[in-house]
Amino acid sequence: MFSALLFLCVVTSALAGMKNSATFGKTVLKYYVGEQDTTIFATALVSCIQSGGELVMPKDKKLNDAVASVAKGTPAWIGGGDLFGEGNYEWIDGKRHEWTLVSCREPNDHGNGEDCILIGGGGRWFDHGCCTEWGYVCQIPNTKSMPYENSAFTVYDGNIDQTTYLQAEQFCKRRLSRLAVLHDREQFQTLLSKLENPSMTSFWVHSEQDGYSCISVSDDGLSDSDCLQSLPFICEQVAVHDVSVSEERPFAESGINLNINCSASGTPIPKVTWYREGNYVPHQKRGLGSSTLVLKDLDVDDFGMYVCKAVNEVDGQLRRMEGFSFVESSTTME
Repeated sequence: MFSALLFLCVVTSALAGMKNSATFGKTVLKYYVGEQDTTIFATALVSCIQSGGELVMPKDKKLNDAVASVAKGTPAWIGGGDLFGEGNYEWIDGKRHEWTLVSCREPNDHGNGEDCILIGGGGRWFDHGCCTEWGYVCQIPNTKSMPYENSAFTVYDGNIDQTTYLQAEQFCKRRLSRLAVLHDREQFQTLLSKLENPSMTSFWVHSEQDGYSCISVSDDGLSDSDCLQSLPFICEQVAVHDVSVSEERPFAESGINLNINCSASGTPIPKVTWYREGNYVPHQKRGLGSSTLVLKDLDVDDFGMYVCKAVNEVDGQLRRMEGFSFVESSTTME
């Protein structure tokens, strides 16, 4: 039904650049905003589909709280509206929804033209004109969320840059990078096209495939090479990804001790920190790429939502990803 949106406004289909993300269950939430990505509702809808997911539909409070956290309290499109009948609100999957998280005096259809839904501060919803431009949140299955889509590559090409495989690995590590992981010949050719006059067409890279030791890549693809051969090489930094929380929805009794671990991957290794209601949680044990939330002698004030924030710097820009744990009293299960 929402395909009709394509005729309401001018829609662009350029892929967007993600500004914040979070793991939620078996999905990833991705928040897009900024000069290049702030857009109308229909374009947000299309961009999420192009990313392999859909404009998020926060049908329960926990998901809604997670979406609000990812969007940092700023207005963002979510997947719902009443385009096909005033007051008949539907999610983009065609299912009806009720306004359970309304803002003050919302929805109000101000000016008879507010048919799409934004999520704002505190996770509250309000209707707004579909052709106004805002950020948006996509929800994508983990299997379709590429961990290396935000990698930054540096090609060391030329006589002074030629080294053995081990030296190339060590060089990249000293620069808070890793020897690049290239998955196919097309990815290599894209990188090579950015060089004005490449001195060689074979570079040291890393492979995650079994059976290889020292790997070089060329127009012919990946090949096992002499580790002592001198070649140029490619380093890679990888934005934080794969945030994992050991217990996302623990039910616990008052008086017990509860430990919840959060870990993240990336190069450089991400810094991982637990927060609650925007404040640093002092009772946590931080390690390399992880942090364990330590709740001792649990009481009623400890129940609620905790946010694990993982951050690293790639190509001079901070990259962020979040995870969540909703600690609930076991009495709510009775």
